[in-house]
Amino acid sequence: MENDKKIVAIYARVSTGRQEQEATIESQLDEVKRKIIEDGHILPDENIFIDDGWSGELIARPDLDRMRDFALTGKFSALYVYDRGRLSRRFTHQEIVIEELSDKEIGFISLHDINALTPEEHVLQAMQGVFHEYERVKIVERMRRGKLFKARNGIVISGDALYGYKYVKKTDTTPTHWAIDENESEVVKKMFRWFVIDKIGINAIINKLSDEGIPTKKGKSKHWTKGPVSRILCCDTYFTGVAYYNKSESIVSKRRLKNEKYFKIKKNSRKQRPKEEWIPFDVPIIIEDKSFFDRSLQLLNYNKKFANKNKKFDYILSGKFYCEHGFPMVGDGKQGSQRYYRSSDKVRRNELRTCDCEGVNVFVVEGLWWKHIKDIISNPDFIKLKIKEYVESRAGVNTSFEQDILINKTKISNLTDQESKFAQMYAENLIDLDQLRGLIKQVKDRKFIFTRNLKKLERIKPVKVRINDEEISLLYDKAREVLQSQDFSDKNLVLRDLVSKIVLKKGGEVNTWINIPINTQYLEHGTERRDSRSSKCGEVHTF
Repeated sequence: MENDKKIVAIYARVSTGRQEQEATIESQLDEVKRKIIEDGHILPDENIFIDDGWSGELIARPDLDRMRDFALTGKFSALYVYDRGRLSRRFTHQEIVIEELSDKEIGFISLHDINALTPEEHVLQAMQGVFHEYERVKIVERMRRGKLFKARNGIVISGDALYGYKYVKKTDTTPTHWAIDENESEVVKKMFRWFVIDKIGINAIINKLSDEGIPTKKGKSKHWTKGPVSRILCCDTYFTGVAYYNKSESIVSKRRLKNEKYFKIKKNSRKQRPKEEWIPFDVPIIIEDKSFFDRSLQLLNYNKKFANKNKKFDYILSGKFYCEHGFPMVGDGKQGSQRYYRSSDKVRRNELRTCDCEGVNVFVVEGLWWKHIKDIISNPDFIKLKIKEYVESRAGVNTSFEQDILINKTKISNLTDQESKFAQMYAENLIDLDQLRGLIKQVKDRKFIFTRNLKKLERIKPVKVRINDEEISLLYDKAREVLQSQDFSDKNLVLRDLVSKIVLKKGGEVNTWINIPINTQYLEHGTERRDSRSSKCGEVHTF
């Protein structure tokens, strides 16, 4: 009997965190160890190979590679597994490993598959390997279709709630849903205030979050990074109350961020799906004033467009200055004591160039441009005219509010009448109890939507549509005071807020398109309606 004893090994694998938590590894090992004891073999501790949480699609796994290295050096005579699927979910990968073992005359014992001793059994074993791969594909497809069906029928699938929300499991009385996380929602509001009102950059926001000891969503790291902060600042769910399932899909990354040998999953990146494939579901609104979101997007786009990028020289008009052919005018570096804006078309090969615009001196054009801008926005008649135009354009907002409120109240009243009618029909035995419950549930669901819309509208303050000369004069005095001393960064802010485009014409003429963004909350006349936009002057000024 002693001569029959062999040195053997075990390989075990699970692919998900849930299997790890449910001790699936331990159950595999326990069953396989009992089989080894039953067969009378020896299992050294170093011959136990385990890959916890590793995808079966990948053949590159730490302990699988270590087991294959042990096999090459003859450190065991047989390998025990729970089933072939532990080696891999792909049939070709299974065959690669089993053939390596066979070449070294190492036995392969699977507790839940045929252990081949004859050519016929080898064919049957291979067929079982094919079925392991088919099983994986079938499980993935069944889960995908099941989740999509539930999501399309209003069931919240995603347990990974956005920052600011928490996932609430279903109970006997309520379905699964996202609820507001009070602590995280306050952090979201802080981020938007810091970014939009205080004009604090993303790096400064990260520092403030660290200084206040605010943890990340999963708490795995004490330090925030740019990615999560940027995604929060451009997420409209906090303002619209609509989140989406099926918004992205897993893909294999084109470029690995870390130069590592092993990765637990094959598809380690994500790609956004077309918007028509997104499945919406309702969540509570965290921030009521949508102007914060609009302004945040503007600032993010501005920061992306006008980032410093280690520029050697400052160019105030960069990003807004174009030649008459539509090419951006870019800084051409220092030539002697002067610097120039030149068309970006000039960097192309001669035969590909289409722009014949000459360059323009940086100091000349910026000086004339700034003087012209100061003259325009210091003109009290011009400021007064634009403020009045804006106020007049807002005159219909309150009427629209009142109409929306009346419509929702009428809908709620009609649905209440329907409830009474259904109750009367039940009392007259025209419908049974189950039919009554179904009809009442439909009515209540619709009433909930209209009631929520009504509460949103009632929370919005009416827009003041009158402004007097004294208020206009106050605004003008403040603007004139600020304009007296402006450094480079201040001029950049003016450019961002007031100028939409600057075009250089042949002969040196420069046209400037000016916006006058008048926001009611800056003038302290109440908040804007959520779907409002700043007015635009749309005039062309030449200097």
